[in-house]
Amino acid sequence: MKRHLAVALVALLLVSLWSFASVRAEDFPRNETIYTANSAPPTSANPFQGGNIIGIDGLVFEPLFMLNFMTTELKPWLAEYGKWVDSTTYEVKLREGTKWQDGKPLTAEDVKFSFEYYEKLGLKKFEGLSEIKVVDDRTVRFIFSGQPNVWVWDQNLYSVLIIPKHIFENLDPEKVKTMTFTGDDKKYLVGSGAYRLKEVVEQQKSILERNEDWWGAKYFNKPAAKYIIQLYVSSNDQAANMFLKGDLDVATYYLDIAELKKQNPNIVSWLDKEPYFPPVVPVVLYFNTQHEPMNMPAFRKAIAMAINPEQIVQQGPISAVPDQTPLGPIMQGWKDKIGAKDLINEYGWKYGDLQDAMKILDQLGIKDTDGDGIREYNGKPLELHFVTCSGCSDWIQAGEIIANQLKPLGIKVVIDKGDWTNFFMQKLNSGDFDLALHWAGTFKPDPYSVYYNLMYYKNETDKGAANFGNYHNERANELLQKLAATPNADEQVEYLKELTQIWLQEVPAVPVYTGTVFYEANTQYWKNWPNEKNPYGVPIFWPGFGTWGTALAMLGVEPAQTPTPSETTGSPGGTTTTTGGGGGICGPAALLLLAAVPLLLRRRR
Repeated sequence: MKRHLAVALVALLLVSLWSFASVRAEDFPRNETIYTANSAPPTSANPFQGGNIIGIDGLVFEPLFMLNFMTTELKPWLAEYGKWVDSTTYEVKLREGTKWQDGKPLTAEDVKFSFEYYEKLGLKKFEGLSEIKVVDDRTVRFIFSGQPNVWVWDQNLYSVLIIPKHIFENLDPEKVKTMTFTGDDKKYLVGSGAYRLKEVVEQQKSILERNEDWWGAKYFNKPAAKYIIQLYVSSNDQAANMFLKGDLDVATYYLDIAELKKQNPNIVSWLDKEPYFPPVVPVVLYFNTQHEPMNMPAFRKAIAMAINPEQIVQQGPISAVPDQTPLGPIMQGWKDKIGAKDLINEYGWKYGDLQDAMKILDQLGIKDTDGDGIREYNGKPLELHFVTCSGCSDWIQAGEIIANQLKPLGIKVVIDKGDWTNFFMQKLNSGDFDLALHWAGTFKPDPYSVYYNLMYYKNETDKGAANFGNYHNERANELLQKLAATPNADEQVEYLKELTQIWLQEVPAVPVYTGTVFYEANTQYWKNWPNEKNPYGVPIFWPGFGTWGTALAMLGVEPAQTPTPSETTGSPGGTTTTTGGGGGICGPAALLLLAAVPLLLRRRR
């Protein structure tokens, strides 16, 4: 028995050594290689759907514009410019010299083909678009039959990757949907970007190699890193260990930045102090406005006043204190334009104002008539049900704090928990709840999308995707319709001001804390990572976010030291760690039912 056990252990050791050797089979100069990681192994380089390799979108295939999600700004990329030449015609002019990685020119024909191909894939439906007209090799016009939604159109400018017509015109869109573009199919990955896919090592890593003949070097400078290697790092513990040893340069993991910095001062994040992680968008407390007494704006405002976000931030999830609008820190530029501070002062509420909140409920006739500490409404104790998913410990924790904050107000809050799909989302979508937390409506790239998702309501089947509380205001609908139609900046500001005023007066939902994204970088080998003071790129190093600003971040880093010939090491991968679950936090894929979104809301220890 002992002999068999010894043989088994030796076999296991040999397998481990073989695996480690295979990871290190090809060496890369450390000062020419950026190492990032993902919690799933790289298996697909599909640029359209299902891909899980960082940079296929943005670094291999490029859009007309890049979005910087941290500033909500669009940066011309393949496009020299894009503009509305009249109310129904959008013109794009390509930069001079754009070309594919096989040397063929990238032209307006490729742009036209790409937009049409996305429709054939079933990934896009361009409402009202009647014609895509190629004017010349560098100019294309998108012509609409009616008034287009200018905000939705802007989203297409960075979410549609431009693909080579001479490659994809012979590929069946139905077949393309399921291709991984690895192995023999890798030959079709002919992009225009600064990197090309060199190799995918199954269950271990993917390797991007710099395109030495990138057209964009003329406009954006040549990328500093020759290689970008994405490792399969399954746990937070493993990632932390690799950061400490200098084996990882940048990633999106649930790590304790303060503790890491004590052991390795080269570790940085978005902020230089707690919470370190970048605050992006508010998590809001939804009211079911179809349930009494939450159909009354004054009642909703009383609850908003009784909530104390500072306490939630101190005792709950790692986060930041929000203001009263649903527009998070990423939209500070828009908030400055509409004068959000002045609007809050005039129409908003003061958080943690329990005394005035009690006065409002008294004025509404919602009082504690029997002296048991709970107010009565229509002769019954006022009891509200807060629904959440049983695995969302961050939301459960925040919900418990909110329940305790509303107790002195005379409101009893019961927390109901269940699984994500069949309980939580079912409750939200069916309107079977009183209170709930979510950020589906605020994790958006522009203020129109935030207000549309949270406030638009015509009927049960025609409403904003995140209007779980079925809030309805006809004036808000009118403003959203006008806002959708105008590219005029002054008009946009005026409509957004009034929408913000309605939000503050009507309180469809309450921002209770600002959620953060996980982000850690190492300056040992690479510097100039994006941060609060230099937000040139987006700190979301996750597949599918390349055109949201991850590509901008990868292209903006610089070597931390002068390269020396001796600085060559094997690929990281031999780090001994413990594997941690990292569970108990509301998972990204479940939240929006989209590709994994790393807006994970970290719980305090």
